[in-house]
Amino acid sequence: MAYLKKIEIYAMSNLVPADTGIKGVVLWVSAGEFEGKECKHGARIKVVVGSKITAEGLKNSTTVTLTNPPKVIGELPARIEKKVIDFVNVNRSVLLKYWKNKISTREMLENIESL
Repeated sequence: MAYLKKIEIYAMSNLVPADTGIKGVVLWVSAGEFEGKECKHGARIKVVVGSKITAEGLKNSTTVTLTNPPKVIGELPARIEKKVIDFVNVNRSVLLKYWKNKISTREMLENIESL
């Protein structure tokens, strides 16, 4: 049981183009804060170019903060970057509630607006 204390578990959801309206990427959304635990990175999503999450794609993912305005940490094709920023701006409230573990994955998915 001691080994379980070393594992940090994060609830993750993959949003595919049908969910987001952004062709060519999968957004990896995290419920990043848990009761009594502060996350050192801040509220963010990961953008994986391609049609599904793979270990290689995740390794090459780009971070986008949920700040206002969103900040892209890394590089994305201009067309995709604009759409991801638009998506974050439209869905910031829902994404932040999910990040703060105030809503379930189901509620997050039900409230996300596609572009």
